Amino acid sequence: MKSTLDCLAIMPVGPRSKIEYVQDTIASFLHYFDPARSLLLVLDDSRNTELQNRIPNNRQVRFISAQSCLEDNTKGHNTRGLLFVKQAVAVRVVSKEYDWKCLLRLDDDALVIGPNPQLDALKIFDAEPNIGMLGAYLRRGDGQEKRPALRRQGRRLLKRLVSRDIFRHPDMVKTLAMLMIRSKLNGYKLGDMCTGGALFLSRASYNRIESIFSKELGHLRYSDLADDLLLALCNAAAGFRMKDFSDRDDVMAINWRGLPMPLDELVQRNKKLVHPVKDPKNLDHENMVRAYFQDIRNSSTPE
Repeated sequence: MKSTLDCLAIMPVGPRSKIEYVQDTIASFLHYFDPARSLLLVLDDSRNTELQNRIPNNRQVRFISAQSCLEDNTKGHNTRGLLFVKQAVAVRVVSKEYDWKCLLRLDDDALVIGPNPQLDALKIFDAEPNIGMLGAYLRRGDGQEKRPALRRQGRRLLKRLVSRDIFRHPDMVKTLAMLMIRSKLNGYKLGDMCTGGALFLSRASYNRIESIFSKELGHLRYSDLADDLLLALCNAAAGFRMKDFSDRDDVMAINWRGLPMPLDELVQRNKKLVHPVKDPKNLDHENMVRAYFQDIRNSSTPE
């Protein structure tokens, strides 16, 4: 009999990830997510054993080798089609053992800062069954419009259909064309997506994606489109919509670059998931942000 979870979270870890930061993000998950009703799946593409050796044994965390998710043991790494397929296979494997209600896609530069955000997501999925994805959709967490960036992503999608990929990877192009046509018929605007740093996917959307497209998804490994864009495309092709869940009064605070608001405001607004904690222009910023929320965790008892 399968174990039941409110949330299955998946966090890809690449060869450039800093282990101390990965540990901290895992610690934030363990602190705030109900241990009896959640599981963090770490998709380990770090190419060494140090990460797993430094994470204490915990029933709430499971590692799966990213390389093992591909039948031909491809050793490449990217954050595009290859990562999308690795995640799809990893979730498929774990879903044989767990009956989960929603999926959380989490980057290792995201952080959990409040209790059980999956319960807030499940309330929306239950109330609006046509919604399959929640996150920073049309607006970033700081309120900026994403539409210009989404239209650029849409143009990238269209270019894939007329690129040399037609000759190099015809099955991939055929799969993309099929997904785009089905999405457009469902009212999707090409390029629409939730920022991949942290987003929720409903179980209903996942089930339909798997039932309709599971045989074709493997072809997307050759795509140079971002993994979060591919997931949004699949969600739309399966007949589901997206919804903003990162506005001022929502529990997520998700930007593409830079935190959406000051740290004290994140706490005052009862935010529960934030991204990104890093700042490429200030290498000390991530240490400061992580230390700030570590202090809060150390002085509080999880609900």
